[in-house]
Amino acid sequence: MEKIKVLVPLDGTERSMHSLNWLKKFLSKDDVSITIMNVMEIVLTSDMMVPMPIPNEFDYLSEASELFLDTAIKELEGYEVEKFSILGYAGDEILKKAEKGSYDIIVMTKCSKKGLYRILGSVTSKVVRNAKVPVTVIPN
Repeated sequence: MEKIKVLVPLDGTERSMHSLNWLKKFLSKDDVSITIMNVMEIVLTSDMMVPMPIPNEFDYLSEASELFLDTAIKELEGYEVEKFSILGYAGDEILKKAEKGSYDIIVMTKCSKKGLYRILGSVTSKVVRNAKVPVTVIPN
């Protein structure tokens, strides 16, 4: 039997790790192949004309992303896990990875932000609206 391919976006916060707890509770180690991903975002202000990451900042983000993903892999001991890290806009990169990797499902933790951020939309809502596969949203 072919394993279910699961994409799990993690944003580097403890809250996003709730997705891993859900996976361990509901999906068997023998039935799934998991890719955990982290999108490193650099927020640009309006006075920055050309969007270019500063090399030292990118190195720091890359190291932090790798460390966080390694911690997540330890949480999924016994599961088949691949890690993926990329620089970009989270919603766009998650959707690209899900489609290119032919994943069967995306599992992600809901954003807990309120107010103006919620009105403007979140990464989770963008993924839910645009994904071509089922998305399971885990409350935090």
